[in-house]
Amino acid sequence: MADRATTLSGRFQKVTYGFTTKILGAGNYTLSGVTRRTADASEFGVDVDIFEFASADGGTITLSDVNYDPTDPSQVILQGFVEDATKTINSNTTGILFWINSTSFLTVGTSGNILMTRAGEVRADRNGLAKTSFEGQVSGAFMYLAATIA
Repeated sequence: MADRATTLSGRFQKVTYGFTTKILGAGNYTLSGVTRRTADASEFGVDVDIFEFASADGGTITLSDVNYDPTDPSQVILQGFVEDATKTINSNTTGILFWINSTSFLTVGTSGNILMTRAGEVRADRNGLAKTSFEGQVSGAFMYLAATIA
């Protein structure tokens, strides 16, 4: 049994559209995680509120500090998802995959989608690179860890 957690180096991580199309310029990604809502089930005469579990929010995804390239096909695809209200699906060819190492990635569950909700931001600095970002909402399923077939 190991005596410490496995460390995950960013140099082995990436974000892809399907297995093969790397989303170029990405420098950071964030998956906010799951939030389970609660519903107040209290009634008259209860001194301490009583709660029950309700539905869950699958979380949000964010790609930030992306080197802006308006001609990059992968960035154009993500921008188009927002403009056309296209839902991404669980797919090894057209889904968004968040790689944590060379063989494992996070993706939305089979009954879910990622709704891309924000794109098109451009930040520029006189002494830096132009940057952009993308955001999406996980819908209908949780994100899960999957692995490629070795």
